[in-house]
Amino acid sequence: MANLAGMPMEAGRWSPTALRILGAAAELIAVRGYASTSTRDIAAAVGVEQPAIYKHFSAKRDILAALVRLAVEWPLELYANIIAMSVPAVVKLHRWLQESLNHLQASPYVLVSILITPDLQQDAFVTERELVAEIERALVGLIETGQAESDVRAMSPLSAARLVQALFDALALPEFAVSPDEIVEFAMTALLSDPTRLAEIRSAANALEIQMARPSTGRLNN
Repeated sequence: MANLAGMPMEAGRWSPTALRILGAAAELIAVRGYASTSTRDIAAAVGVEQPAIYKHFSAKRDILAALVRLAVEWPLELYANIIAMSVPAVVKLHRWLQESLNHLQASPYVLVSILITPDLQQDAFVTERELVAEIERALVGLIETGQAESDVRAMSPLSAARLVQALFDALALPEFAVSPDEIVEFAMTALLSDPTRLAEIRSAANALEIQMARPSTGRLNN
């Protein structure tokens, strides 16, 4: 696992300077790829000297690891919160998708582009790949429960989860992205055994009391 122990934190959040570095890195990696992005490039984008990067991250791999964690840790915490609620699985799924997609869209240069980079297949990122895999398992669990409750149509839960995850890619580049609302509507319409119930399910999902606030991600494009 990449060593993030040196990352400055304030009240459990990334420091403002670290967020600027992560935002610049996310944009460069999305456009150029991880291998073609250097810490010198990141420093230039932030407007600092290269050594300043190493006050926050010991190596470039730590930046990518931090970006993955910034992308997926909050949705996973939210899943743990929502899964305990006494409502149908499709209601949980709708709210979890909505909140998770809003989180990703609000993040620096949209972190979806980080989650799909092939560089995560390197041995150095085993822990980060496991975090991404937890997102898939969360989706599979909600879909399986929805099927057991007769609200999700019959199909392979794993295939359904991967098809939903593929829709996340529509957020990858801001200039081409569709809205989280459109993605959620498309996904839920495809999954529901009775799509005419979507408005009812959306209303129930919106009514859920979520006590967790989305963390600041320091998006550069605000």
